[in-house]
Amino acid sequence: MPKPVIEICLGSSCFARGSNRYPQAAARWLAAHGIAAELRGRRCRKACADGPIVAIDGVEHQVPDLEALHRALASLIDAAPQSVIQRSRA
Repeated sequence: MPKPVIEICLGSSCFARGSNRYPQAAARWLAAHGIAAELRGRRCRKACADGPIVAIDGVEHQVPDLEALHRALASLIDAAPQSVIQRSRA
């Protein structure tokens, strides 16, 4: 079963709005919740006015702060097959 893919925009506009803190925060949150995921930084997603933007399996989320990041990541708990969650806890 493939891991979910989380892409964090690190383009200049999103970066200036705080997305530079998101990779480490997302990694900590995923580890704390036992979710194995592929975490990537990427350049501009062309949604500068709406940023910071985080895409989870291709679905873009506006994440203006860490609380919103955690809410977006929480969508993985309901969507992830149990094998993905259990594999990361092993």
